[in-house]
Amino acid sequence: MKGCNALINQAIQDGMFPGAAISVGDKNGELFRATYGQRCLYPQQLPAEPDTLFDLASLTKIISTTMVALVLVDMGKLKLSDKLSQFYDTPACKQDITIHQLMTHTSGLPAHVPLYKLSPTPQHVYSTILNQPLKPDGDVVYSCLGYILLGKICEIIGGATLDKLAHRYIFAPLGLQTIAYNPCAKTHTFAATEYCNISEMWLSGIVHDENARFMGGVSGNAGLFADINDCATLAIMLANKGMHNSQTIINRGLFDTAIHNHTTHCSEGRGLGFVIKGHTPVSCGDIFPVGSYGHTGFTGTSIWVNAETSQYVVFLTNRVHPTREDNRLAAFRGLLHDCCAKEYTALQL
Repeated sequence: MKGCNALINQAIQDGMFPGAAISVGDKNGELFRATYGQRCLYPQQLPAEPDTLFDLASLTKIISTTMVALVLVDMGKLKLSDKLSQFYDTPACKQDITIHQLMTHTSGLPAHVPLYKLSPTPQHVYSTILNQPLKPDGDVVYSCLGYILLGKICEIIGGATLDKLAHRYIFAPLGLQTIAYNPCAKTHTFAATEYCNISEMWLSGIVHDENARFMGGVSGNAGLFADINDCATLAIMLANKGMHNSQTIINRGLFDTAIHNHTTHCSEGRGLGFVIKGHTPVSCGDIFPVGSYGHTGFTGTSIWVNAETSQYVVFLTNRVHPTREDNRLAAFRGLLHDCCAKEYTALQL
């Protein structure tokens, strides 16, 4: 895919991000994979490698928390109509917030607050979240806080921590090798992120998201690390709508519900966890059709699946190294996905 290569190499040359990895394919398998640039610039330059682990940031929401929640729904242990009051000591104004609202980001909970500053201990983050004011208009408010609550609900119902549930129900059945919360620094290479003033070190293999870090690295909103190989396997499963090598990971009917646009009346399209392309711009560009599904991560990661062709694009970068202040990747993602869509179509002719 010469056009994709040229775009990514030019972006690195322009300083948009230090390093990247990409996988493009469809439900039948991977068609293209490449690694680019540097996994680290500071304190020393190190090249990105095929097995470099990237901080997936909010991709955690769909490939861990959402998948675990869907498995629990399929098992009959969780219902989309279940309410927060069944799991938490909840203020009256939040008692009727449902799992469906958490997963579609329509609960009214704020996008983000610094829990690491507002909560005395990690155990207090849930009460801190539940005491935040709601946005009352009913529109989509993309909420990391809602997904932190959802991750804890999965733990309560599943009887184990979220990392163990994700490994048991998703990662092990898929045969994934590197994906992990709190991965072992001795056995992996990492794409570095930002400098942490508290620990006085460049973050490498330590989750970038401050709230997830405060919670010990395992959270419903962020925390996962993985290499491009494992992410490609995950994307192929998503392109096959919950299937992997004739094995059901997520029930097909339930997966179809997850990638249905539940918020057509709102300012953006949301499924259960997934961003759904509607008629407003999203990060998968202009060519991927309405109904395409995926997600992005703050560190510079994304997974998208074309709803018509099953083409997927996994794109991993460490755009927050050395700083989060460069936001050019937002526009670049659309250009890259359009290029990938064109080159994929050319391969099929």
